[in-house]
Amino acid sequence: MARPNTQAQRREDIHQAAITLVGRSDLAQITIPEIAATLGVTANAVRYYYPDIETLIAELAQRSDKRFYHDRLALLEEHSDPAVRLEQLMSAGLPTGPEDAEWRVIWMAILDAGFNLQNRSDVQSIYHRQVGLYASVLADGEARGVFQLRQDAHEIAMTLMSMEDYLGYRIVARDPQISRNIALNLMRGYADSVTNLGAPAA
Repeated sequence: MARPNTQAQRREDIHQAAITLVGRSDLAQITIPEIAATLGVTANAVRYYYPDIETLIAELAQRSDKRFYHDRLALLEEHSDPAVRLEQLMSAGLPTGPEDAEWRVIWMAILDAGFNLQNRSDVQSIYHRQVGLYASVLADGEARGVFQLRQDAHEIAMTLMSMEDYLGYRIVARDPQISRNIALNLMRGYADSVTNLGAPAA
């Protein structure tokens, strides 16, 4: 049996192979043998870690926690200015562009949970943990007098996360009318309007 650190690397290799394949096609079309062929190993070598494609997809969904929660949490520790922190959250949450295969595979893996999130608490919590990041920055900014919130911090956070998810989908779906810059400007416009950030001082 492989050592723990080797196992972690093997799992990451499998994830990256799946992400590469999604960049070429669709998550629903990926098979264990295709992933194995990409890695140059046998299908059984992949099945040692993931007995079926569903198990792999479920774990791919959890990559969202690293990229969109833990990595963004680390970003927040780099600055104390709530306005800068809010901008960082919005920017880091959107895909880098239409070719952002990792963003696409995470989104597809989450959608694979279907329409019964009450039965998938692991997937359900992904969105709400990220809402919590936004809400904490908004509440801190209000407490420090940087923001003048026109709605409850949690409601604003939910709206920003919903914008992030849907606009991000339009970007990776290659909607020619929605680029990363356009999406970010839309989110900034909403954020400015509900935090009163862009308003002149009274």
